[in-house]
Amino acid sequence: MKRELVLLGCLVAGLSAVFLLPDFKTAESALSRNIPKQLGLWETHGYEASVAEQKTLAKDTLFSKAACLRSRTDSFFDTGPQDRADMSIVMSGIDLANSIHRPERCMPAQGHNIYSSSTAMVSVPNGHEVPARRLLSKQAIPIDETGKSVISRETVTYYFFVGSGRITENHTKRTLLDIQDRLLKGEAQKWAYVSVSMWFNGEHGTPNPDLLSFDEADQKVRDLLGQLAEKNIDWSKIQSTQTPG
Repeated sequence: MKRELVLLGCLVAGLSAVFLLPDFKTAESALSRNIPKQLGLWETHGYEASVAEQKTLAKDTLFSKAACLRSRTDSFFDTGPQDRADMSIVMSGIDLANSIHRPERCMPAQGHNIYSSSTAMVSVPNGHEVPARRLLSKQAIPIDETGKSVISRETVTYYFFVGSGRITENHTKRTLLDIQDRLLKGEAQKWAYVSVSMWFNGEHGTPNPDLLSFDEADQKVRDLLGQLAEKNIDWSKIQSTQTPG
């Protein structure tokens, strides 16, 4: 508890000091917001962020979202069932307080009841690794206009943050790094938040034989994140990858 109180005190003091500083120079995120049409065996199909999502964050926040589809048999010629994962990249603006936040804050409003949170290192095909936070949730999905009839789907979600030279899955670390750079360098980073989520067939959701098991879905989400990290992160700019925690 004492450690948390010290960190909170540093955070509050840092935030207060930020407003006393002159204008900052901007440092772009090392991650590109443009989602490629092909990520390994995945095909991506972009769609717009909802009005609710756009109103939640500062006006200079930028969004990229895509439905990512992959053949169940990993064949480009297969016309059978496809697996789907949803990808989101949110690029922060300069507003430290309202740019981006942890998905744990907004997922409950989307019907998610988060029941597990852990950290993991995700392998990237080029030999790098990125720290990520993994959330498991049960999502209630309305199936009629009244919203009274619902089905439940279990969801696995991974996310991490990419700054101008650092990668972390920890929102508090991200905020402290941001404050540090503003205070010591006069530099405001544009952090990118990356998340990928996928439904799976688990014991807490409505059974669906067309969905993958947890282990299968988890592996495919990690693969998709790794493919994106390889293509969209400028690794020459990454100075450090923060240890999960």
